Amino acid sequence: MNRIRLGSWLGRPAWGLREVGRGDIVLAGALSLFMVGIISGKLTAQHPPGGVVAALGALAMTLPVAWERRAPATAAAAVAIGATVNELLIGPMVRCGAALPAVFAIAFFVGTRCSGRRLAVGIAFCLGAVTTQAFFDPQLGPAFLVAGLPVTAGFCVAGQLVRSRSATAAALRHRNDELREQREQTAQLAVAADRARVAGGLDSFLRDRIIAIAAAAAAGREKVFSDPAAADGAFAAVETSGRATLSQMREVVGTLRQESLTEPQPVLAQLGNLLERATSADARLQVEGSPRALPDGVELSGYRIVEHLLMALEDAPEARIDVRVRFAPDALELQVTGPAARDGDPATALALVRERAALLGGTLRVENQAGRCDVLVQLPLTPRYA
Repeated sequence: MNRIRLGSWLGRPAWGLREVGRGDIVLAGALSLFMVGIISGKLTAQHPPGGVVAALGALAMTLPVAWERRAPATAAAAVAIGATVNELLIGPMVRCGAALPAVFAIAFFVGTRCSGRRLAVGIAFCLGAVTTQAFFDPQLGPAFLVAGLPVTAGFCVAGQLVRSRSATAAALRHRNDELREQREQTAQLAVAADRARVAGGLDSFLRDRIIAIAAAAAAGREKVFSDPAAADGAFAAVETSGRATLSQMREVVGTLRQESLTEPQPVLAQLGNLLERATSADARLQVEGSPRALPDGVELSGYRIVEHLLMALEDAPEARIDVRVRFAPDALELQVTGPAARDGDPATALALVRERAALLGGTLRVENQAGRCDVLVQLPLTPRYA
């Protein structure tokens, strides 16, 4: 659990910057400090240390890691240019201890975020940065390219696999949703067909029974005075047939009565399962106040509102989504925060949320800042439930 929380914290945007994670800042800072330590000779004495200019210039090979997630191809270009400028202006010096991990990290995000021409350009810059270091770093040498270039390409391939896996998971969830809807529609059609069949046979059934009852009643009326015993038998048959018809009608009406075809309506207590099922993002649920049973309409609307809002946010493992449910004395507050979806139709999802909130007399507030969407919905409660 601690590892999961640490990973979520590292992936969260830093200072509201879109797609610049705290982990990227931490990694860039750690590599930069390590680089300064190498250049200054504090961490190694194998080669002559450099001066202040050399230390500052070497930061061009590590600081671009800070935006590896937001613009990986640009970060790869910056690292490659930084390596070339360092070698041409400052000269050979041991920098690989911090510079190589920076290139590998950027190559991974090039694989996860880029495709087509941007992917080719990004990996080319990463390979160029490794090649430059191999030729000019005294601790590497050209022989390092035999292992360095495949390792760099391997990090990019690993990023591509992560991206493919995320896309496959999203496609599977979408397909499962479609199959579930199709199963529900098939069940509804089957029940509707059965109800139509029963209703079609109802007409002939009633006609035959009514004709039989009418014939028995007519026979009894004719024999009321001439044969009272036979008349009593005819009227008894009318009574028996009438009761049987009434019992059969109750059974038929019970069959035709509309019944629920789906699972019970979801409630707020099932939000945890919804967050696990509906998105691959790191979704966190926080409940405040005193949880209690609310009116059915509020429970269902609250669940559906969160479900719609998840559709308006980014569906990716590295995304962080916070869902806060607050049980106030006179209202239910739902706050959902996360990166806005780059694909899909967030406007439609927000429109559905606005309609559901309006039906209950609620309010909706939407704020977009640095690529993150913050939505607050307040649903009032009737006095008897407050």
